[in-house]
Parts: sequence; C-alpha cells; structure tokens
Amino acid sequence: MTASARAARRLIGRLLDVAAALLLFAVLCVTCAQVAARYLLGVPMPWGEELTRLLFVWLVLIGAGRARHMRIDPVAVAALPGLARALRLLAAALGVALLGLLAWKGIGLIELTAHDRYTALGLSLQYLYAAVVVGAVLWSAVILLDLVLGPEEDERRTP
Repeated sequence: MTASARAARRLIGRLLDVAAALLLFAVLCVTCAQVAARYLLGVPMPWGEELTRLLFVWLVLIGAGRARHMRIDPVAVAALPGLARALRLLAAALGVALLGLLAWKGIGLIELTAHDRYTALGLSLQYLYAAVVVGAVLWSAVILLDLVLGPEEDERRTP
C-alpha cells in the first residue's frame, strides 16, 4: 500500500504542477494580449484584467498545496523521536483545521455570491471562491499525505 500511496502522491504532485504551469501560461497569454490590444491596436480588453485576476487566484491556491512551506523546526529536530512525531501531528492538525475553516468560509462565500457576476467577463464570482475551497482541500490532502507517508524524497535531501 505504501508504494501505491507514494505513486499516487507523485501523480497528484505532477498534476498540480501541470495545472499551475497551464494557469501561469494562461495568465501570461491574457496579460500579453491585453497589453498588445491596448497599446498596439488601441482597443481595450475590459475582460482581460478580470480573467487575469481569476486565473491568478487559482494559480496561487493550487500552487500553495504543492509548495513546501517554511517552518522553524530546531525543537523538532532536537527532540526525541516521540516528541518530534507529536509536534508533526500537532502542526498537521492545526494546518488541516485552519484549512478546513478556510474551505468552510469559502463555501459560505460561494453561496453569498451565487447571483454576482464579473462586470466585463460575465462569469459568476462563484468561480473565484471555488478556488479557495479547492485549494484548501488539495492543500489539506498534501499535508495528510506527508504526515502519513513522510516527506517527499527531494525534501529529505535538503540540508
């Protein structure tokens, strides 16, 4: 089970990397098109800024689940193995609890903005707040996988 779980974690990581890369490329394309349309053609793209903002929020929240986060761990490194494990459990529990709160509030914002739309883009604002929920769920899953399976190989080699 551990080998298949590690393979699943690698697959999830690669999918998140591809999603983040595609979102970054889309932000780049929309921004370049907006600049070219405004300054070269003299035609504004009023929806470009709204789409760029929406894509960027998705990019940040998906990328957050993939990144290794800063932590100060001299206590955990110097602690006995049992205490170090308890500290990791506490940090993971606190992280998942806060991300659960973020997802819960994101669901509330999705319900609150059910009938609101972007002015120029015409899309529902629910897509913006859906990124909060999806990002929190993905980030929680990565935290729990790291807790159960241990850190990824590239993190273990870091001095």
